[in-house]
Amino acid sequence: MNIKKTAAALMAAAMMLGTTAVTGGNAITASAAKNRNGICTYTYIDVKTDADAYASKAGWLDGGDAVSILGEKYDSNGELWYKIQYELLIGYVPAASISENGKGYQPADYSGDFESYMESQGFPESYRIYLRKLHEQHPSWIFKAQHLDIDWNNAVNAETVVGRNLVHNGAPESWKSKARGAYDANTGTWYQLDTGWVAASDEIIKYYLDPRNFLSENYVFMFENLSYDPAVHTRDGVEAILSGTFMDGGYTCPDTWEWFTYADTFMEAAEISGVSPYHLASRCRNEQGVYGAPQSLGTIWGYENYFNFFDVGAYATASLTAGEMAARYATNYDPDYLLPWTNQYRSIVGGSIFLGNGYINREQDTLYLQKFDMVDGGNGYYAHQYMTCVFGQANEAVSLLNAYSDDVLASAMEFKIPVYDNMPETRCLKPGTVLGEDEIPVKNSGKTVKKDNNNNTNNTNTSNNSNSVSKVDEKYDINSDGNVNITDASVMTAHILSRKAMNSSSLKKADIDKNGRFEVTDAILVIKYLKNIV
Repeated sequence: MNIKKTAAALMAAAMMLGTTAVTGGNAITASAAKNRNGICTYTYIDVKTDADAYASKAGWLDGGDAVSILGEKYDSNGELWYKIQYELLIGYVPAASISENGKGYQPADYSGDFESYMESQGFPESYRIYLRKLHEQHPSWIFKAQHLDIDWNNAVNAETVVGRNLVHNGAPESWKSKARGAYDANTGTWYQLDTGWVAASDEIIKYYLDPRNFLSENYVFMFENLSYDPAVHTRDGVEAILSGTFMDGGYTCPDTWEWFTYADTFMEAAEISGVSPYHLASRCRNEQGVYGAPQSLGTIWGYENYFNFFDVGAYATASLTAGEMAARYATNYDPDYLLPWTNQYRSIVGGSIFLGNGYINREQDTLYLQKFDMVDGGNGYYAHQYMTCVFGQANEAVSLLNAYSDDVLASAMEFKIPVYDNMPETRCLKPGTVLGEDEIPVKNSGKTVKKDNNNNTNNTNTSNNSNSVSKVDEKYDINSDGNVNITDASVMTAHILSRKAMNSSSLKKADIDKNGRFEVTDAILVIKYLKNIV
């Protein structure tokens, strides 16, 4: 297990218990050194439990890590040590390894010879064609190859086991598996392995498993390290993720009558668990949707006022829905995770600790690795996967992008990008698409980016020369602006991905096929209309 993160988890436990961290016999509080900061100038340095080269190891720092300086201490040889805090890790390092306020520190410069850097990382050429573009857009970003030592075909075989990856029942047929246990050939219907969800096809699984499909600004955040960084993660960023959802504002705990804001709760959960608050907020938004699900609203019949924001233990059985199982899990007793979850605060903070201990601190520290378990964090490979939705990590990656300000995006962000053995020479395409990237300008939280249609979680491939049609059919004018164009499809897509809910008028119009409900297939009909093929 990662030593630095293990130390962070221990510090988080101490914070939960309301204790003061103690090292070398001196009590420390997080506010002890508000005004002293520094940057590690060594490529690597051990963090010790005391100002002594022979003291035990508490963790480590990498070059460029930003730290808070909590105090000073001289060792028996007269050498000055700094007591530092990095995220939740506290310990001692030689003062010579820290540049206070970053004076004189020069970060590694990959821009001068990015090709040599990619070569040194061992990125295949099929990765580099996308990384070059990302590097041009964000020269300060750091891309590290994560060589998994797993054969691509072995990974595909493991992930295509029926039931391990699911798609909506209304997804295109090419997305749905016809393997034994997934499809009834006699009736021509798919078995629902969870309410509204069926087994994903091999082709769509390979598409989402292939990291090369997501090396674009919209989706690269599925490879971001998800540990909490107070220098990067802000309350404003959390609010941006929660905006327009049932978590946009505050709540009253039904058992204690205390009032909190959701944004403050996620920030506190991050401090305690060591997990990025942006990840926590986007995970809850993705799991619970814009309006909230019964298990996050505390309205499951028989389990009223029990909450499960992260859907821990949520899976359907013969007698209970996934939501009911989530509510049942919330009734358990486990003080390590603040169970039972009798209010929103306990569920969010306790669920965050669960996520940190169960995934982030078990080497599954990116969205990709939580979806596809390609590391052995003490529990083997493939089976320890947070979600069954095959495209869930892509949705959450977009939410993370939306949370970051332009200043944050200009900083040195680090991405761990998986590389498999014996990969296909070219990326695996989404079923029903052709090779090529049509780019449509989209707007995310004030940041103009370009959307790669092959990365869209819906099967909606639109060419630039067919964004509108001259003759308007009001049936396809979803936002009622008198035009039919890509905006109408975007409104529908945003609702599907829980980014922004449609109003009641648009939602009614979005039921294109008039089957009484709005589904992915309705959005596809709009796209087809734009392409003049209906």
